[in-house]
Amino acid sequence: MKKRIRQCFGKAASSYSEAASVQRIVAGNCAGLCPQGDYNRVLDIGSGVGFLHEELQKRITYGCYVSLDLVSPMLLEQKGAGALLVSADGEELPFSEGCFDLLVSSSAMQWYGESQKSIPQSFCVLKSGGRFAIAIFAEGTLRELAEISARTGFGSVKKLRSCSFYEDVFNNIPGLKVNYAREEHEVFFPSVKHFLKKHKQTGAVASSVDISWGKNKYRRFVEEYEKLYSGGSGIKASYKVFFAYGEKL
Repeated sequence: MKKRIRQCFGKAASSYSEAASVQRIVAGNCAGLCPQGDYNRVLDIGSGVGFLHEELQKRITYGCYVSLDLVSPMLLEQKGAGALLVSADGEELPFSEGCFDLLVSSSAMQWYGESQKSIPQSFCVLKSGGRFAIAIFAEGTLRELAEISARTGFGSVKKLRSCSFYEDVFNNIPGLKVNYAREEHEVFFPSVKHFLKKHKQTGAVASSVDISWGKNKYRRFVEEYEKLYSGGSGIKASYKVFFAYGEKL
């Protein structure tokens, strides 16, 4: 799966900034959960093209901002933005314990293969008294796409964990003072074809391991999607986001 994530997001690196409108909004809301102030060292896990860094620069100052991502071409989109770029796996952080004052991550941890193990491990690198803000796409995201894919056999969508699952993960991390929030977004596109193109340009098709591009299945997919999820504003796609933020005691 990691290989496919690298491939799909690597191909989408140059188009991501323009296509990932919801991810940009989520990054802004995630940044808003970080207390204003000065931080010596900041770690951004799964930083992508740098949405969260861009938003945090409006709220905080820092000595060193580390942008870490599995996908090198995504990191290269941040070149010259003032972050230290580190190509590495967020599930295997290459840092010593307690070396960061602020830990952030937006729209990344839903891709973890072992969330229950890897998310708690991420907090080992956060200092006592350090702050954190995490945003994760949860179950209910792209539910229309998942439903129509299942009905027609065209494409597939990554099965996401529920908000309750993530609450349990964070509740079981010792030494955290944590708060939670949830939000939902609806985005409308002029056509199913336009939606699928934008979706591909975000790299999120990394989840579609056994995708089928048969013409008949595609035609039925478009017809079903338009019949069930089109309206005056266009073709609908829904997103659900889980937030965890607070302090390491």
